[in-house]
Amino acid sequence: MRSKREKLPNRLDLGPVAERQKKYAKSIGLVLPEGITRGDAEAIINCELDDDERAVRGLIAYARNKGIKCSDYVGNKYLHNLIFDHLEEKDKVAFFCYCVYKFHVKMAEEEGNLEEDIYSDLFIKFGEEKAKDYYFTASMDEYYGEQIVYFGKCERVINGKKTTVYGGSNLTRAYKEADAYLKANELI
Repeated sequence: MRSKREKLPNRLDLGPVAERQKKYAKSIGLVLPEGITRGDAEAIINCELDDDERAVRGLIAYARNKGIKCSDYVGNKYLHNLIFDHLEEKDKVAFFCYCVYKFHVKMAEEEGNLEEDIYSDLFIKFGEEKAKDYYFTASMDEYYGEQIVYFGKCERVINGKKTTVYGGSNLTRAYKEADAYLKANELI
């Protein structure tokens, strides 16, 4: 069994930027925007250190609508972890299916809100059905949120650079069932 990472806390520090954050950001070549919060500075620094790209507005809006606190500067992988850590089971399953869909259709940067997608009813239906399936949820729970940004090995453009990325397995029961559902509904 693989080791588990710690669940991310659902909180955002709205205090002023700490002097140590400013110094550290400068030491790694970052300039922090004026008037940001401590949580914003943390998100900018983490994005740089994790070689992450900023999350799209739609994904941030989805997270906030689900009660998840995040900075406007949050990284994509970090936000997927945060979402996956804090969604209710049926929403988590729907989000997983949505991520498989997004991966296949290589969605545009400004998209990313499951609730505003034209197929949202299909993702929600899948979530309601599969949340009751122990074998599916056990398989899905083997993923971290950042692993469902991509699946398998693929080429993507991240922060303007063509990069080989390694995502979550596309051989699991959860992936195969989500993939089959999307194909059966002619979404991929």
